[in-house]
Amino acid sequence: MASFASLPAKGLPPRPPDKGSFPLDHFRECSELKSEYMGCLKQHSMQIDACRDLSASYLQCRMDRKLMAPEELERLGFAKKEAAVAVGEGDQPVQIEEKKRAGFVAGMSKANK
Repeated sequence: MASFASLPAKGLPPRPPDKGSFPLDHFRECSELKSEYMGCLKQHSMQIDACRDLSASYLQCRMDRKLMAPEELERLGFAKKEAAVAVGEGDQPVQIEEKKRAGFVAGMSKANK
């Protein structure tokens, strides 16, 4: 019978992060943006949607100062506002915000057919 005691003391070998290292901001080059973002989260009860612009600004600051690898903001989940549409019934474009207000469950319109 195997037990956890038979595993090596070191455990599994470490795996590097998918996006590489994310150095600390030792010189506080982006701390003002970070503080604004954290304040926004507190003000909006930790609802990240209200603070997306500040989050994007903070990440852009880190990229500009080489504190993280350069990446298009769209690839980090920040879609352009004009492109933020979803396809609804009958392939008619529907604004995501309208769907959020009305309430929906992803994939249910296909499942009900």
